[in-house]
Amino acid sequence: MRVRAMSRLGGLMVPAIVLTGCVLSIDAVVSESDANFDARLLGAWEEVSGSDRAVVSRASESTYAIEYTSDGKVTRLEARLGSLDGRSVLDVWPTPRDGDLPEGYAGLMVAGHLLFLIDVSTNEISIAMLEPDSLLAGLRTEQPRLGYRRSEDQLVLYGTTEELRAALGPYLAKPGALMEPDVWRRAQSIQSRATPRALPVEVPCFEASAWRDADLLFRRDPHWVGADGASSVDLGGGRTLWLFGDSWIDPSGKHTRQGARMISNSVAIQTGTDPANSSIAFYWGSATDGSPAPFFPDRGGERLWLGNGVRLDNRLVLFFNRIRSTNTGLGFESVGWTAVIVDNPDAEPSAWRLVPLETPTNPLGVIVGYAAVLQLGEYVYALGSEDPVKSHPVYVVRWPAAEVRRGNLFQPEWWAGERLGWVPDSSSAPRWPVFENGQSDLTVHFDKTTQRFVEVQTVGFGPAYVAMRAAPELTGPWTAPRMVYRPPEYDRPNVMIYSAKAHPQLTGGDVVVTYATNTFRFAEHLTDSLIYYPRFVRLSRCR
Repeated sequence: MRVRAMSRLGGLMVPAIVLTGCVLSIDAVVSESDANFDARLLGAWEEVSGSDRAVVSRASESTYAIEYTSDGKVTRLEARLGSLDGRSVLDVWPTPRDGDLPEGYAGLMVAGHLLFLIDVSTNEISIAMLEPDSLLAGLRTEQPRLGYRRSEDQLVLYGTTEELRAALGPYLAKPGALMEPDVWRRAQSIQSRATPRALPVEVPCFEASAWRDADLLFRRDPHWVGADGASSVDLGGGRTLWLFGDSWIDPSGKHTRQGARMISNSVAIQTGTDPANSSIAFYWGSATDGSPAPFFPDRGGERLWLGNGVRLDNRLVLFFNRIRSTNTGLGFESVGWTAVIVDNPDAEPSAWRLVPLETPTNPLGVIVGYAAVLQLGEYVYALGSEDPVKSHPVYVVRWPAAEVRRGNLFQPEWWAGERLGWVPDSSSAPRWPVFENGQSDLTVHFDKTTQRFVEVQTVGFGPAYVAMRAAPELTGPWTAPRMVYRPPEYDRPNVMIYSAKAHPQLTGGDVVVTYATNTFRFAEHLTDSLIYYPRFVRLSRCR
């Protein structure tokens, strides 16, 4: 018998069932009770000797799901990993479809199981199929002793799972029992395969200045008297959504923090693109007794701090840091992330229809979407730092924009470095930060003038300055942060300067930036109106 190279496709990912010259068994060789699971198999793989690709994910506790692509055609398979006489084997079969032949089996009379001898390492898999001619010769002399049927194209084995295991286990050790092994390696991203690694770029040159006229935007409301952070989302039509963390609300309307209440979050809508000449309206919730409450209510013992968001057509998706109070450090800790979808973002926030979204956890503790969120082409990218690692490595995940718009944030892809590229959430491959020494709060946007990505953050703890770094691609290589502005509050005793962010949709400067001010002495909030308001910085390009 001869394997016809419609594509040899090599071992594991082979729907070799659709090829001629393959060996099938009617029953499984690895039963569910005999199966084990090796997380190293998860992820995206590429055939070393060809161009075929496969993505392996977990279908159940003991079963893999395989999506195999060859010449643009996708075949879906399932598989179990097991052992035969001390050798690792993989039992592969096509995923059944109701009311139809299993995918990949059209035109075949038998849809069965394919067996591979497999050797697994972190980034490479070696797989060998049964050699049909040698097996046929052995079957004719009852070594191994199994029922079979031979056709021009296939060798089909008959027997129960127990009979197959008893016969094939010893047979695998015989010389000539296996075909030459094929090798698969962890896949690089399609982008990194198609184009060479982009060359480093320099941080664009800007001159920075305080923008006091714009600062007044946040000081006009008689009730809203300061807040933490200040992220923004471009709603279109000259409207900007502002997202704040802990916020002071003065029920008396006297614009004072004496008697004001601090709530976990608030929002505002700015109308107009120049903050020095725009109107703004603030929004928060109301408790049953009429006192101020967070716009997005606390959940049990958790507060919600607003991160960033993105508008996708007629939907708005917002990301949050879930916060719990502690008796150590700064008095709080992050316990994860979450998100909501707004399906009528053109309405006033008080009339928004909010749908909480289910979000996956990650073992790194990355607060997804708290650092930055942006849409690039067909994908939405969300950045977050690893909490509570002090060096703040920043990671990035992505989803198809259509899935985010539907509210499906499960199964993100993670950046795993230049060699591996984007890997599925189920992959055991290590995640790779796009840069180190970031911050929990930062922004990333594409600067059209210089055709590079720009990141804005603060550098320092307590006294800090506003810094910028740049990269040719979202995934890097990123420069080190370079100072672009030293706030006048830098030398103030007990000061905290943090949460620097760019707002590229705003006008009045080449780039508009805000940062937050705070103090380690909380009582100063009540007596000093110069702190705990976002401050504007106007950046002008160097001439």
